[in-house]
Amino acid sequence: MKVLRILLALLLFPTIALASEVRITADRLTYNRREGVIYLEGNVRAWYGGAYFEAQRVLYWIEDHYLVAEGDVLLKEGGDILRAGRAELDTETKEGVLYDARIFLKRRHFHITGRKVEKLGERRYRIEEATLTSCDDSPPSWKFTCRRLDVEVEGFAKGWWPGFRVKDVPLLYLPWATFPVKRERQTGFLIPSISFSNRYGPIVTLPFFWAISKDQDATFYLTRHGDARGRGFKGGVEYRFARSTTSQGSFRLFWLRDQVEGEYRWALFSDQRHLLPGGIKLLADVNLVSDKDYPSDFEEDLGEEVLIDARSKNQMESTLHLWKGWGWGEASLEFSYFRDLEVDDNDATLQRLPKATFEIYKRPLGKTPLKGELQGEAVHFWRQEGVRGGRFEIRPKVSLPMAPLPPVRFEPWLQGRGTLYLTQDPEGKYDDLSERGLMEAGWSISTTLFKRYPTSNGLLLHLVEPKLLYRWRPDVPQGENPEYDSTDRLPPESLFTLELTQRLKWLSKGEERRIVWGRLSQGFDTFPDLPWEERLKDLEAEFHFTPREEIDLEGEVSYDHHRRRFDTAAAGASIIYKGLKLRGEYRFNRDEEVEEVNLSAAFTPHRKIDLWTSFKYDLKKDYRVETEYGLRYKHQCWEVALSLLNKGRSPDGTQRAEWRAMVEITLKGIGSFKVK
Repeated sequence: MKVLRILLALLLFPTIALASEVRITADRLTYNRREGVIYLEGNVRAWYGGAYFEAQRVLYWIEDHYLVAEGDVLLKEGGDILRAGRAELDTETKEGVLYDARIFLKRRHFHITGRKVEKLGERRYRIEEATLTSCDDSPPSWKFTCRRLDVEVEGFAKGWWPGFRVKDVPLLYLPWATFPVKRERQTGFLIPSISFSNRYGPIVTLPFFWAISKDQDATFYLTRHGDARGRGFKGGVEYRFARSTTSQGSFRLFWLRDQVEGEYRWALFSDQRHLLPGGIKLLADVNLVSDKDYPSDFEEDLGEEVLIDARSKNQMESTLHLWKGWGWGEASLEFSYFRDLEVDDNDATLQRLPKATFEIYKRPLGKTPLKGELQGEAVHFWRQEGVRGGRFEIRPKVSLPMAPLPPVRFEPWLQGRGTLYLTQDPEGKYDDLSERGLMEAGWSISTTLFKRYPTSNGLLLHLVEPKLLYRWRPDVPQGENPEYDSTDRLPPESLFTLELTQRLKWLSKGEERRIVWGRLSQGFDTFPDLPWEERLKDLEAEFHFTPREEIDLEGEVSYDHHRRRFDTAAAGASIIYKGLKLRGEYRFNRDEEVEEVNLSAAFTPHRKIDLWTSFKYDLKKDYRVETEYGLRYKHQCWEVALSLLNKGRSPDGTQRAEWRAMVEITLKGIGSFKVK
């Protein structure tokens, strides 16, 4: 509505006259007592506040409260500029006229013109031969036109013969149109999206926006998925709220009667963050689908991170997390639900509904040098088919931090672990009630070595932190207890672990930047009677290398010495050089049966041109997930982007081969229109 507010420049001169601090200059000032007119002639200029006004001639009829400004009328305020050949104003009714008006609004970079702009009332305007564009060139690359536009602020605008032109060539005309012109978001239909798929045919989505209130809104979607080959009509609703900076989130629900599969299908997604009374934090991340094929059939409904998990891990996770912290500890309650996308029936998938944890931070035990801490958890493992039940565990720990020979740090510790199981086993393999008790002990010894390397404009700081850790755990029978996860089968240990951490930091003028961070970890178990293959643990390494802000390298691996193979590996590299951006990622996990590579590149050969491409390949299943190519051309007031997406067919057929093309046209200050 800045467009309409700038038209209130009609009120400018009386405002100047009443301003407490104003400076006015003119070549001549004349007062005609008989006619009651004040004349300001020749280079009339006024400064007040942050505004500037000028004209060649200003006349003001005192009794009639009528003002006329003529000759190159100019108003500048806050970067906005108004020009007119003539301005007339009734200073009592606040009604008036601008002739040959030209307006520039800085915030949205809008150029607006009108042969005649009338203020007909407190909230009513009429503009004849109106145009609007964000282009600086002449003639503008594009502009909207209207022969006559009647506007009511906080109401509607009615236009006669509105149109759209490209380089003064008319492309679209309508005999009449009406649209809301309110400062707040408005309820109404949004621009439909039209796409085409070689699997279904044309796909049309009609969105409807509902402005519920200032802190909440909703968008409803009705999609026709293809022609007779397609899946039929799909409905959707997205609800968003932001009641405060500590309470916000969204819900997205989609549903359809799939004509291809012949069944009802749905999906529900939600992302919420709340700060509840008492300082309790609530985080919700819900990702539920009706069947395992929904993520591949309707991947446009999924968020980016959810889609990555669905592709690489073949699973979707939903969580509801409550957390409360104090200065001395914390407690949490979490509900986790997993959807296994590799099976049709999810009844046998183990869920944690819920998991409660608490922790008392390390703190002095009375006036002794000892430190104490306490951890505990209670988990309800549930599934419709198979063993289920509850697990309760408490872990008190005592330690004695000391520095026998500074800067050497030494800390022995002792920890108890008591576990209780309440089990429901349909096959009767496990008792209804069972328990486990064991003691763990250990120590750590570490130090920090550093060296400074002064330079001409800063300081390089190299830190080395060697650490030796030991943990002892006795051999305790656990086979009579159910096995829900790895913590239910804790092996005996007499484990020595050597860690070496290195950091290289750059310090300059109060700023700090990490250049290198790396850690090596190697464990060796000396527990009696262990086979050699179980003594020498995997070598683990991770690093992060940022020699310059334009280069970023990171990675982590675990290496099995006995089998001479890597069990996990992940690496990523980002390089930015002038207009070129490269990114590569590799991820491998033997246990999760994941091995994939993702590559992307973006190049700006010219300030007006962007090129990009991405490539995703599943090495484990040996198929190309997708390849994308893109081109964007940027003008001062418009952009056009073309992208091509080529999806590969997965070996199991859950992802079918498909080509998608999308053209996106953006008019600066107006919005985007997409055609897929």
